Amino acid sequence: KKMFLVFHESGIFIAACHHHFVLLVCNMIQSGELAKYPLALIDKLLTVYGKNDACASNSSLGPQALDLTFQMMVGAFHGHAHNRKCQLVWHLMYILGTGHSEGEGCEHIFSTSNEQARNTRHASPFHQHQTIKEHFTFWDADKYAVLCA
Repeated sequence: KKMFLVFHESGIFIAACHHHFVLLVCNMIQSGELAKYPLALIDKLLTVYGKNDACASNSSLGPQALDLTFQMMVGAFHGHAHNRKCQLVWHLMYILGTGHSEGEGCEHIFSTSNEQARNTRHASPFHQHQTIKEHFTFWDADKYAVLCA
């Protein structure tokens, strides 16, 4: 039974701002990418950061999201996987204020963090979390340095 504990965590789910700063990271536990992860992160973001001009969802977060004028969008890469009606409402091409962003900041972040999988595959949970936290701390520091230059 202990042998299968290796497969307990199946990845991470992140929230990032439009500057590509990592705001929140959570472990995906034995379930893959389900709706509970973005809902939990949105709840935490709305609670911690409050007003943001970034969705009024159909969940229990809907009233809070509406009060804070929170708006979701689907990135350019993932937008074509959604049906036309969804694209007309949530695609960033139709949302004012998105500028030239492609809306795929998390994909850019994952492209650098994927190399951590090799380093943490056989590490203890503590060392996995430590490595991932250090990686994103340095990621944010590098982004901050470029932002201020």
